[in-house]
Amino acid sequence: MDCYPDTFVTHNLPLVVVSGLEASDEHTLDPSGNAHNFLLQGGFRVRTDAAPVSGEISKHLLQAFRDLDGSSVPWHAQAVASRSSKPCKISYTGRVYTLPPRKAPPPPHSPRFSPAAVNGSPPPPLTLHSPISPLTPSSPLYPDGIISPLWLMKHQTRLPCLFITFLALTADPKTSSLQDNRLKSEIGNIRTALNVANYKTKLLVVLVGCDSVASTELDDRFSNLKRSSGLDSKSFLFLPHDASATEVLNFVCSTLSSLHPTCLEYYRDLSKHVRRKRNRNVVPQPTVMPLNSPILHLAGWTVRYEFKLGVLAEFRQEMDAACRNYEAAYEALFSSEVIDEASKGSLRFTEARLLADVIAFRTIRCLLWNDQISIAVRSWSAHRERVKDLLQRRGNGTEGYTWQAWQSTWTKAMADLISKCRVPILHSINRADGNHLPVFARIENSLAPGERVPPWEQLHHQGYWLHLSSIATAARRSYALQSSEEIETHSTSQEGLGSSSKLDVQTARLALSPYSEVQLPGMASHIYGHEIVATLNSAIEHFTERGQLRKSDLLKFEQAIEYVEMRSWEKAIQILQSLWETQSWREAGWWQLLQRIAWIILDCLANLRNLELEIRVLWESANCLFESRPGLGDDLILALNNASTGSVPTSVSIDVDGSLSPLIPSFAFSTNNGFVGEPFECQVTIQNRSRQPSPPLHLDRVEVAFEGNLRTIHLVSHDSKDAPASGSSVDFIPTFLHEAASATMVGSESTPTTNHSETRFANLSIPSGATYIFQFPIIPREAGAIAVASITLLIHQGNLKLTARSCEFEHSTVRWWETRNRTPVPRLLGCEPNTNNTVMVLPKLPKLQIHALNLRKAYYTNERFVIDFEIVNEEVEAVTGGVQVQMISPVSNAAQLGWAHTELTHSQKEMSASGTVVLESQSLGVMEAAARKTVSIRLRDTSMAIDHEIELIVRYQLASEPEISLTKTLAIDIPIIRPFEANYEFQPRLSDEPWPPFFSRPPLEADASTPLGLKHRYAVTASLYSFASESLVIEGILLTAKDIVGGAVCASETGVVKKGTEGAQQGGVDAIRTIIDPEQTERFDFELLIQKLVLGDRHTVGVDLLLEIGWRRQDSEEVHATVLEVPRLVAAMAEPRVILRTFPVSLESESAHRLEFMVENPSMHFLTFNLAMEASEEFAFSGPKTTALSLVPMSRSVVVYKILPSKAGEWIAVNMNVVDAYFGQTLNVLPGDDGVRVNKKGGVLIKV
Repeated sequence: MDCYPDTFVTHNLPLVVVSGLEASDEHTLDPSGNAHNFLLQGGFRVRTDAAPVSGEISKHLLQAFRDLDGSSVPWHAQAVASRSSKPCKISYTGRVYTLPPRKAPPPPHSPRFSPAAVNGSPPPPLTLHSPISPLTPSSPLYPDGIISPLWLMKHQTRLPCLFITFLALTADPKTSSLQDNRLKSEIGNIRTALNVANYKTKLLVVLVGCDSVASTELDDRFSNLKRSSGLDSKSFLFLPHDASATEVLNFVCSTLSSLHPTCLEYYRDLSKHVRRKRNRNVVPQPTVMPLNSPILHLAGWTVRYEFKLGVLAEFRQEMDAACRNYEAAYEALFSSEVIDEASKGSLRFTEARLLADVIAFRTIRCLLWNDQISIAVRSWSAHRERVKDLLQRRGNGTEGYTWQAWQSTWTKAMADLISKCRVPILHSINRADGNHLPVFARIENSLAPGERVPPWEQLHHQGYWLHLSSIATAARRSYALQSSEEIETHSTSQEGLGSSSKLDVQTARLALSPYSEVQLPGMASHIYGHEIVATLNSAIEHFTERGQLRKSDLLKFEQAIEYVEMRSWEKAIQILQSLWETQSWREAGWWQLLQRIAWIILDCLANLRNLELEIRVLWESANCLFESRPGLGDDLILALNNASTGSVPTSVSIDVDGSLSPLIPSFAFSTNNGFVGEPFECQVTIQNRSRQPSPPLHLDRVEVAFEGNLRTIHLVSHDSKDAPASGSSVDFIPTFLHEAASATMVGSESTPTTNHSETRFANLSIPSGATYIFQFPIIPREAGAIAVASITLLIHQGNLKLTARSCEFEHSTVRWWETRNRTPVPRLLGCEPNTNNTVMVLPKLPKLQIHALNLRKAYYTNERFVIDFEIVNEEVEAVTGGVQVQMISPVSNAAQLGWAHTELTHSQKEMSASGTVVLESQSLGVMEAAARKTVSIRLRDTSMAIDHEIELIVRYQLASEPEISLTKTLAIDIPIIRPFEANYEFQPRLSDEPWPPFFSRPPLEADASTPLGLKHRYAVTASLYSFASESLVIEGILLTAKDIVGGAVCASETGVVKKGTEGAQQGGVDAIRTIIDPEQTERFDFELLIQKLVLGDRHTVGVDLLLEIGWRRQDSEEVHATVLEVPRLVAAMAEPRVILRTFPVSLESESAHRLEFMVENPSMHFLTFNLAMEASEEFAFSGPKTTALSLVPMSRSVVVYKILPSKAGEWIAVNMNVVDAYFGQTLNVLPGDDGVRVNKKGGVLIKV
């Protein structure tokens, strides 16, 4: 936009003038000297004698106005809407400000064109107009101009819609009245000046307190000044002197926001005034009629009015209305009455073209403001076509300097407009496209289905338009260079410029004349290469920002060509070298572009001395993908010889992987796996891809470095007169070791690599198109992964040292060369990349064997056991080493591990927090071949049922290779399981011992620990289930009390095996010992006796029991103990109960049974029980049907019944109801022996 007047293309904002603030920077204020004389002469001066407001408050105010100034806001509706305040342009002035005049002064010595009236009266007075109107003789538009940028300058820089003046309000009580009168006078003067100017500029007065003033006095003075000034509450404000920066910013923001409608109304009134003039549809009369020139046609006045309406609509930010006015002005401008009436090459024709560009520019801005992107691009193209048609009809056509100069300007203006607008759709990061900005604005979502927008109608980013501008600038320069006839005319006569018919002088407003672009003898010229380079540089930034790297590289190439044209060799080399080293061109296969870059670099190097770059370029140019330059030397060998014989040492480093090297090295192992100390073959292949015919390339050395424990291999050039054996393009080249030569070479080249490298000698002179294969064995000495790290080709001749290194082998497919019929044939080693670039060297296979001798399938909790390991030496020689054992458990302290022959102490083991136990290493001593040794470990305290893992690690060395350590490991799993689980049954039994009388006296010899209370007897049955994987022998089983609560003692007997036959019991050891098979259940009976310590203690007794099981394996005599927890037994010792026992009446007659119901009253109450026997069809009974039984405290009594059942060998139900008459509770009948049981419903059954 630099080629257009700034006021013509800048977006218009409401103008606010701020007066009365002291600025520290002189450039802050807008002096009147920057305005045009037309806007100052005869203007209205607004003057104030009061001193400006100074101090911190002035700085805060200036900063607040700067923050709210909308001059830098992007030209887009979204950017304006996102601001906290309405946009406006803020101008700063001192105490004197000049408003532009409304009317121009009458012309001096005005001639009288009309005769005097008959009565001798003077002619009518002249009609005066604006100084910049086409009707004023002194105006640059007189008599037929349309519009001048001075009109926009007047409204954008000199004629404000709001005039803000700041006045200081002092707090001195002695001079307050005098100061108030002065303020009244100053405000009155400002209002008078504005009224005289007859502009509808809004006045805002802000009083700034200088010191602290009492609130009462301040209110009175403020009200007095406001009433005297005649201003409303929005136009007369007060700001405290101690307001902070935030408060000042909020004050300014709220003030401008409240007055923004008034500002818009100001420009709306101007639009109404212009619209009234347009609607008159007449041509105004000028102040003085021109003599020989026509005045502006009515269509021209229409263009002027529509353009003014569009600008005033922009002031109001009504871009839709502005766009309509601009479009109307544009159509009227290109009518036959306006631009076609202007003579070709005249000043008015040039102004009309300039105005057409400005109107089109403003129309496009209005469209971009409202996101009408596609229409904006069409408008740009439509204006281009219209100007093209105009030049073809009225100008010199489109095949010349004029058209290209305009195109350069118009495309660059579009790029600047896009930058100023910052269209959101072009500046939103595309996450799906690598977080780059979009290349163009996609508007397909707003189109109708099936509608498509051509690419040239889509809005591209600034780089696209800048590139078009650079192309037009280059074409314009070429047309300027072709105008030799005009140059000669200009050099012989300056008048030739004005008389030339081939050139359009109006283009001078857009660019220099072609004569200024051509180098003339003894004269300075304009170098447009700088402009092209600067434009391309800006375009490159935009293309790179949006991820268009290839386009960016092409523009850099054009930049370098321009530098070559300007003979700026260093800048051209800098760009070309970066392009030469880029990988994207090589990946895309742009060999012709790379070849052209190489040739240009060599041409530039002819004027610069950069031997390193020259060799690097020639090295790649020697590749067969590039052609040889006809007639020009690009001999690599010649350059190498010149560098070797030069006086300055030259070192060149080349990356083979990132360049087109003529020599391509590769490496392959013959296998993927190997072992320490065992040799395997490898191949180094070097292929010469130089152009043919080319001389052989001679290497001095090839270095192959590895990742891992493998020494670097050196292939050193050795003069060999033997020709390759096969005579084909692919040959196996023999390598050999020569101790004396190797030591000399290594010592002279690199001392640090003497002990870490292996040197071989071979023929390293490789002809063009040949492939040399070097095969040799390597012997790894340590285990681990070995991969080729780099292959380095070295040429060391005189002062030249060239190094070509290849380091990337991960994505290469390796070939292994074999000989078939005396011809090398390649064989692919797998389809995956990096197949044989890496070899895994495994440790030497250990032949020592480890066996677990007595390992069982499972072990049990609380079992102590020993595991024996046998170590067998199957090596062919003696070994020495040690054995180490570690146990890995999921839980710490789950088991104790130790050597079987030592005691388990903390010094002999190391326990980690993760549950790993490591025993101290034990030496094996010297084991001869075929020798055997046994080591044993012991585990105990296996209290938890978990799985352990035990690793036995033997590290040993062979007697012949003590530096190589071999490892043999054996890992075994030790599952620990629980051998038993049990279920328990508790049945009350009747104690045969008599109860002590209630009134009896305790024994004299009894102490506090002697139990004297009542006794309760229980039968406990434990159903023991075996989870073992084998049969176990139970040696003994005990029921012990772990804890007793309630003041009692407890005693139990050893468990007795309960056989399946009812009542069949065994005595002696056989009654205790038994064999329990896997998944088998055995029942054990126990007698449990509970006695209270105190006879009168009524507390309930709780007993926690443990079941201790002594068991062993059948093949072992060692007894292990397993403890199971028994559920708590709760005994209510003070509650009444009824216990039933059965007996046969006589031994001779087993059909009759005697039932004894024992009713117990262990309480401290006199209780009466009601007993009722229910009749049954299953038996007949003798005894009381119902009876009442009274019991004193601490007593019991038996009620006997005899029954004769009708069945035999079955369980029958006996229904006896016992009710406590005092408490009203029904007592449940409890079984007192094995002949009585209780079913699930609570009924009592007896066996008959």
